[in-house]
Amino acid sequence: MANETKPLTTPKKVSRLRYDLSQIRIKNTVSELQNMGKDIRDKVPFSALAEFKPVHRDVVQGIQHVERAFIKELVPLRHERMAASPFSFFRGTDELMAYDLTKQTATNIPVVISGDAHVGNFGFYASPERKLLFDLNDFDESTIGSWDWDVRRLLVSIILAGEQIKLDEDDLEDIMTHTVQTYQQIIIECFDDHSALERYYFSTEVESFLTAQAEGASLPKLWRKIKDNAPARDSEQVVRKFTTLDDRGHLIFKENAPRTVHVSDKRFKEIATHLRTYIQTVKPDVAVLLSQFHVSDIVRHSVGVGSFGTRCYLVLLTAIDGSHLVLQIKEALPTRRFQGFDVTTRFSQDGPDNGERIVTCQQILQRASDPFLGFYHNDDTGRSFYVRQFRDMKESMDIEKMDKDDFDTYARICALLLARGHAQSPTGALVRGYAGQKRKLVSALIDWSQAYAQQVHADYDAFMAAINDQTLALPAAEDEEDDDDD
Repeated sequence: MANETKPLTTPKKVSRLRYDLSQIRIKNTVSELQNMGKDIRDKVPFSALAEFKPVHRDVVQGIQHVERAFIKELVPLRHERMAASPFSFFRGTDELMAYDLTKQTATNIPVVISGDAHVGNFGFYASPERKLLFDLNDFDESTIGSWDWDVRRLLVSIILAGEQIKLDEDDLEDIMTHTVQTYQQIIIECFDDHSALERYYFSTEVESFLTAQAEGASLPKLWRKIKDNAPARDSEQVVRKFTTLDDRGHLIFKENAPRTVHVSDKRFKEIATHLRTYIQTVKPDVAVLLSQFHVSDIVRHSVGVGSFGTRCYLVLLTAIDGSHLVLQIKEALPTRRFQGFDVTTRFSQDGPDNGERIVTCQQILQRASDPFLGFYHNDDTGRSFYVRQFRDMKESMDIEKMDKDDFDTYARICALLLARGHAQSPTGALVRGYAGQKRKLVSALIDWSQAYAQQVHADYDAFMAAINDQTLALPAAEDEEDDDDD
């Protein structure tokens, strides 16, 4: 692949963010909102949240619908990852639970939600000031939605991940109880004890944050290990691990087909052009920084479980001083992407670009976001993408190495971060009024989550049966020519 020498200049302006946040902008006082939240209990009693309403759908057909938009040659590896365990399957089918949630009783109190707040989607990353933060770190499904959708997905993930590390039912119920109670406690503190500015300035810097939130409990040794190792995970470390020299002495990414492959010349030029549009969505200081870089190499590089098989790329940038930056470009699929089923809700929006949606929601939910976070839209294909720095001090907790106490502490911290994220929406005061410290709400959400976890197991069994008897056929590519170009 020939090196691209044109710098990342900015040829044209892009539209302003169009994701409509009016549903969470309310002029009532916090006190009024809390009283309104209490009134919602009459319309949606806690007992109604406890009832799981079975949804009749063909899980295999649903997966096939989703995978029509994926890269065909990566689907077998995606299936392999999903087959690892019920929790892995759960991670890879967020759209299935989203569809099921639209059929359940919900409070429908709108806040900006993660949309995929399972225990594996919290992690470490670097702030612009090079501090190590711990927070929500996946926003592909983020949107405006009912706050309890996030809490339910967190609870179900606790059950499935807890089963994987051999915790018994009593242990899991204790952990779920502590998780919901923590969420209730923090959402109360956010609106009773903190001003709007204080909520906005909450810190998730690891050194002070994790120690303060442990509440006297010992933090897992894993926290310390990650804190010590994370600073070394920067672009230069990525370059050392992921690149090599070609026969002309140019630095290029290593290939590991089919997971990591070089793009065609056509795709290379297309991405380089779109990156110049992406620069219009970052802050001016970042745009000036990026103007010092040119594109050296691009590969398609698939990661994760849920997004494995979508169009994801790594871009190697080289600066005028010879230093490097690695950006990750991820395809931004429509939220609630269970194609073939109606997953629209009262909060759904048709107009916004999905890259805009993801960037907007991430910047609201996180206390500090990657300064390179931005987006672009490919008008020729209709596909949307968002951009971020690759592996910049990013790390996740290894749940497999946790015991009960570690997992309990971890789940509480996830609940705390979720509540603080929801509290960034003014409508979070409605949640504070509705949820209170009511134990009946705790029991209701746990009952529903336990019932839904059984549904996940049934869906996983159906998925495995389809894999074993080969009835889960590979999907026809959405656009064969486009896939060849990748």
